[in-house]
Amino acid sequence: MILTVTLNPAIDVTYRLPRLTVGEVHRVAEVSTRLGGKGVNVARVLHQLGEPTHAVGLADNDFGRALARELPATFLPELDDVRRTLVVVAESTTSLWEPGHQTAPGADRRLLDLLADRIGEATALTVSGSLAPGVPTDLPARIARLAAAAGVPAILDLDDAALAAAVGTGAVLTPNEDEAARLLGHHPEDPVAAVVELAERHGGPVVLTRGRDGLLAYADGAVWEVRPPAGVSGNPTGAGDAAAAGLARGLAAGSAWPEILRDAAALGAAAVVVPMAGEIDPDAYSSFRTEVSVERIDLRGV
Repeated sequence: MILTVTLNPAIDVTYRLPRLTVGEVHRVAEVSTRLGGKGVNVARVLHQLGEPTHAVGLADNDFGRALARELPATFLPELDDVRRTLVVVAESTTSLWEPGHQTAPGADRRLLDLLADRIGEATALTVSGSLAPGVPTDLPARIARLAAAAGVPAILDLDDAALAAAVGTGAVLTPNEDEAARLLGHHPEDPVAAVVELAERHGGPVVLTRGRDGLLAYADGAVWEVRPPAGVSGNPTGAGDAAAAGLARGLAAGSAWPEILRDAAALGAAAVVVPMAGEIDPDAYSSFRTEVSVERIDLRGV
């Protein structure tokens, strides 16, 4: 069973328009609303793939009960309300994300207790997304150490202070290029040098997510460049979450890193062609797996 942790869930609202012009009135013909948050999206993709998964996190009284009607989920009622995220898909994708609602005191300890009770059943664990106000920035790192003590691989998709606190935990870190640059304190011109530097600081695997340019990963002393299929277009909002699902299930299965990365990139691309985050197109996924290229990079010149 793969545990997914969401520390700032959301009600995801998606508007689809032929065009978006600032300052004009738009009549929205197509609206989609669903329970979300990055960790919830990871769980949805795993659930769609038939992987045993359980979504865990912090929410209000209604969110967890509603989500549990869709997939296995346990959310502690530690928030007064759940934020909304608005994604407008037109010529390009525009996202508006609310910051989240205040967490009750002691919520971090209660969540750790919940995870400690479940970690023995886990084959992998993910912590994804932002932190609700009041959540300690080191909580994802503490969760990763809990997983490490149980021998469970962890994937952390974080930013800023939470990402910095996770350095040294040994978990798989999955920053994008801007997040990695903020963590390093500079923006390296060579992404290979960046992923090597970050992995050496961290002492564990790093998977750099690069949008249309794919993935760049440092793991087990090797760097792998992963190129996704060309010409994939759509809504990229859930691509990183689908890729995290691929990393989690590959690590849970004990697969080799090239195969893990190939699957993660194919899942990310298969999420782009679906309108809503938290889903993949199964036919596209099967096709994309044969189109993803994985190449080991020679580090002698780095």
